[in-house]
Amino acid sequence: MVDTLLAFDSAANAGKPNMLNSSNPTMKAFDRPIEAPRWEDLAASASGQASAAQGAVMTVRGTAIKTGFLLAIVVVSAAMSWMKFEPLVQAKQAGAIMPWFLGSMLGGLVLSLIVSFKPTTAPYLAPIYAAVQGVFLSALSLFISLQFLKGVEGALIFQAMTLTFGIAGATFIAYASGLVRIGGMVAKIMTVAMLGLVLYSVALLLCNGLLNMNVPNLWSSTTPMGIAFSGFVVLLASFSLVQDYQVIEESAAAGAPKHMEWYGAFALTVTLVWLYIEVLRLLAKLRGRE
Repeated sequence: MVDTLLAFDSAANAGKPNMLNSSNPTMKAFDRPIEAPRWEDLAASASGQASAAQGAVMTVRGTAIKTGFLLAIVVVSAAMSWMKFEPLVQAKQAGAIMPWFLGSMLGGLVLSLIVSFKPTTAPYLAPIYAAVQGVFLSALSLFISLQFLKGVEGALIFQAMTLTFGIAGATFIAYASGLVRIGGMVAKIMTVAMLGLVLYSVALLLCNGLLNMNVPNLWSSTTPMGIAFSGFVVLLASFSLVQDYQVIEESAAAGAPKHMEWYGAFALTVTLVWLYIEVLRLLAKLRGRE
């Protein structure tokens, strides 16, 4: 997804020995110094004061609830957009969707950049971002279906959505059970891989779009290499989910401010949107070869 891969931030992780330096661009806000009181300090305070202060810090439960809320907005927005866009495609008027597609793509990019650089805006902008992404996903799903299958297949899109939530659930169980953890070296490798995807996309735009050099486009290729490339991106997005879970848990344990619950939910939504797109692209490639 364009807006998830371009929002890179160079914030350092120095001074926090137990905090993971995430490769997810939207998670970089968690790498900044946390000034909120730690829960251990709150517990040592007077009971009344501790109870009041506890509500001012981030919790994993609060982040999970807000993530569910944002995902519900994405799904409702996508469903409403689908009901508007799908008849246009069936009527051979797919071009009428393009303004919605470009507007939602640019809107999502702008909103993600604002929230990434100013996390305190997350409680207000994250729901708007989710609604915009619903429109974007609906339009993009139709375009991917048309690109690889020459028609609209609602079943394929439902399969992609189901598989996305399945991967999210599986990675959460693997993380919660302690089977999977992202170490510092793995996080650095993931960062390099994501940066490589961005550079490859820019190279395609420049070489093929401007210089007409005909560089192989693995994003759209249905060759074995193209399918393997999409499989790799799905795997990278899946590990990014694990990394998100880990950063959120560590940030909550470190006493991050309460608004970071919304930011954590926003970051998870960004990763899940990216994962859905890549899963749909992979399934469409596989179906297109049949």
